[in-house]
Amino acid sequence: MSASTARRTLLAVVLTLTAAGCSPDGEPGRGPVALDVRPLSGATASSHADAVRLHDLEERAVAACMASRGQEYTAQPRTASARSEETNPYGLLTSRKAAQDGYGIVGEYLYLRSAPAPADEPRKTAWQQALTGTPAHRVSLRLPDGVSLEYSTDGCVARARAELYGADWNTVAPVTVGLANRVLTAVEADSGYRAAVRRWSSCMTKAGHPAKDLQAPRKAVDARLQKAAADEDTLRELGRDELRTAVADARCQVDTGLSEAVRDVQRAVEKRLLTASDRKTVARYVADRRRALAAADA
Repeated sequence: MSASTARRTLLAVVLTLTAAGCSPDGEPGRGPVALDVRPLSGATASSHADAVRLHDLEERAVAACMASRGQEYTAQPRTASARSEETNPYGLLTSRKAAQDGYGIVGEYLYLRSAPAPADEPRKTAWQQALTGTPAHRVSLRLPDGVSLEYSTDGCVARARAELYGADWNTVAPVTVGLANRVLTAVEADSGYRAAVRRWSSCMTKAGHPAKDLQAPRKAVDARLQKAAADEDTLRELGRDELRTAVADARCQVDTGLSEAVRDVQRAVEKRLLTASDRKTVARYVADRRRALAAADA
């Protein structure tokens, strides 16, 4: 399928799904709006537009660094879509988003099909070390969520990021993401959160879409996607099912006060878990990103 044909198919499916995504009163996306609760007050979240701008700045800095080392490097476009970057990490969903795009699963599949990622090429050791660094300059980090991370400080990727965001960015950024993940995990293990999810689950069962947790409806659509992708009519039907489920999901989240419950639990978790040092790291992360975005606009 050509890119233009894929885009036409995407538009046709999106129009079909949007028409099918009406709320029971016939007005898609209308009604109370759920809170978009995210760890660390959304410090690690980013709009798609900002993510693209920062990505492009990083890629240009990497290309310049590689050229200074006598290596060719082509700046890579950002392939992630807005829906994949802006999805709520808890699975919270607004009525409008549900009615327009469901969970974004079929839409994202169509987007990726129409704009495939560039193929990777095998590279020589010298090129790879210029890009990502050498073993002699490797640094190991143990992040707050228990993940271990390694990177080399002499690679063009690390140096480009330090140039764009600041000297400590290669530590500040992963530590902040680790803190966000730690908060997310703690919230989802909290008894108050689990009670709120049980209320939502009961609502979903009554609505004809039984689900034990917020990821279950997404997993069900994912499980059907590979087979459905082989036939356009089946894919459209899956998209309509996705929209119906997502609309019921969003309505149940509003009716059970799920996002408010998540907000309250998260506040308590962050008050308990985050130290003064953690909060300084998060503030530094936010300030560094703002400075980089200001430079992008300059």
